[in-house]
Amino acid sequence: MSDIFQISVSALQAFQQAINVTSNNVANANTPGYDKESINLQEALPQSNGVATVGSGVAVEGISRAYSQTAANQNNASQASLGQLNALQSYSSQIDNLFGTTIGGLSTAVQGYYSAWQTVANDPTSTAARQALLNQAQSVASSFQNASGQLNALNGDINQQISTDVQQVNSISSAIATLNNQITQSTAQNGGQAPNELLDQRDQQVANLSKIVGVSTTTDSNGALNVFVGGQPLVLQGQTYQLKTVGNQYNASQLEIGTSASTATISSAITSGDLGGLLAARNQVVNPALSQLGQVATTLAQTANTQQAQGLDLHGALGTALFSTGSPLATASSLNSDNVTASATINSNGLGSLTADSYVITAKAGGTLSVSNASDGSSVSFTGAGTAANPLVVNGVSIVLSGTPAAGDQFLIQPTAQAASTIKSVLSDPTKVAAAGAVIATAGTSNTGSGQITSGTVLDGTNPNLLTPATITFTGANTYSINGGANQAYTAGSNIAANGWQVQISGTPAVGDTFSVASNTAGTGDNRNAIIAGDQQTTGVLNSGTISVTGALSGLITGLGSQAQQINTAQAAQTQVANQAQTSLQSTSGVNLDEEAASLLQWQQSYQAAAQALAIGNSLFTTLINSVNGTFT
Repeated sequence: MSDIFQISVSALQAFQQAINVTSNNVANANTPGYDKESINLQEALPQSNGVATVGSGVAVEGISRAYSQTAANQNNASQASLGQLNALQSYSSQIDNLFGTTIGGLSTAVQGYYSAWQTVANDPTSTAARQALLNQAQSVASSFQNASGQLNALNGDINQQISTDVQQVNSISSAIATLNNQITQSTAQNGGQAPNELLDQRDQQVANLSKIVGVSTTTDSNGALNVFVGGQPLVLQGQTYQLKTVGNQYNASQLEIGTSASTATISSAITSGDLGGLLAARNQVVNPALSQLGQVATTLAQTANTQQAQGLDLHGALGTALFSTGSPLATASSLNSDNVTASATINSNGLGSLTADSYVITAKAGGTLSVSNASDGSSVSFTGAGTAANPLVVNGVSIVLSGTPAAGDQFLIQPTAQAASTIKSVLSDPTKVAAAGAVIATAGTSNTGSGQITSGTVLDGTNPNLLTPATITFTGANTYSINGGANQAYTAGSNIAANGWQVQISGTPAVGDTFSVASNTAGTGDNRNAIIAGDQQTTGVLNSGTISVTGALSGLITGLGSQAQQINTAQAAQTQVANQAQTSLQSTSGVNLDEEAASLLQWQQSYQAAAQALAIGNSLFTTLINSVNGTFT
């Protein structure tokens, strides 16, 4: 039978626990991951005295925490997105600053190099001017190498950060697995009541993990939390599947993410958290910048070398190369099933279509090939079959495979990735600077017509007959022949080409008039080739002849600055989203000290009232005893 003592004691015990819970909230108001707790009170089962049913006090049903899975998921997702943008912003800003300083120095070096050609053109016989040009060429090459070296250093830093993140992920996943075991055991031992403190710790670990890598979770019926990364399990019940770093299939020095749950890498599926940001920084910022820088270096070197080959040096010989660059990278995947290799070269006339893109060649069943863009997987058109006799050609790059690859084999082609790091100035003799035009065209001294001929330009410095003397003879009023060959139609001012050279004749030559084209061996004071080489600064070459070397370099700097600004803007916006998600989570789960102070006062008053009820009961019982004692006195 319920009585005042039982009711009052139950109240005292319940309110004492309520005060403890509220005090614990106050104590942990600033503890990361702590969720506010509330005591759950329930009316005790009433008892009947045969006449009426009377309540028997209060019972503590349990202690719950103010936790919203939805709010927690939103907060974790927003933190993962912010973590990705923080890492991406860090590296994009570094590269933007790098290209504003180091590449600014490269721009100055490029300008100085072309100005040196103009100085040679002003005084082609000056050895000092030629030596100054070679010094400027060395400066340009060093500037490219320096910029490339700093970009590669960022790739090294990204590798270190990836390794650190993987270690942290594995440490946190082990902690979650341990907590899973503790939670399931405690829940089973306490009649299904989950331990709030351990749940808070586990939720905090998941929140910490989300900042490093985006995760998804599921909860089993026993309360264990399963965690997945990139579609692969990281924690299942009390078991962990460790992340690991593995070398990229094409470049072992660049780390990818793998897992002990699978043999495949999961890097492409990691798009959020700090890890996602590091991978994005490498794939979207650093490596593209290296390729774009290499595109500029390749263009400068090839145009300079081509022009050198079209002029004569002070010895009367065709010019030799001024720069050298490493060949395009052509790498077989480490996953290929055979030993077929690939090699690539940039076509001498392919600069107009050369891009900074990289390509993946995939062997198909039946011996066919496909080409895709390495960055987005989009299909890329090509010609050829990949053999020595019929190379595969894509955007000015010729690719040859050493054999027939097996179906599924892949090859990564990076036409310009290493050009900036390998460019060198290879000409050291100033007398071998080809400032003069290779050929000189003159009118015959006995001509009677009014025809005039240009000095001549070179179209193909590799033509073996370039310096072979040739005679243009007018066989009629509107016809001519070259070295007695077939008659050709003459139009004043039109191009006349042979043996890799080109001239224009204007006026009205008489029948029998002759014009000679020969090697400019005595042209030590000739500056025609130097003028053209200096003008290459603004001559359109890339993008079908619409972008010059300096234009490409300027576009690179501007593009990286714009990219950094876009990332900064996205990061600022995501910071606001993350703050709002955190505020929403705190409004649900966080401790409000004003509310807790009011609750403490409420529970104190309730406790005092219960104590007063107990005192009254005690007084009533004493009166009853005294009355009984008085009866038997």
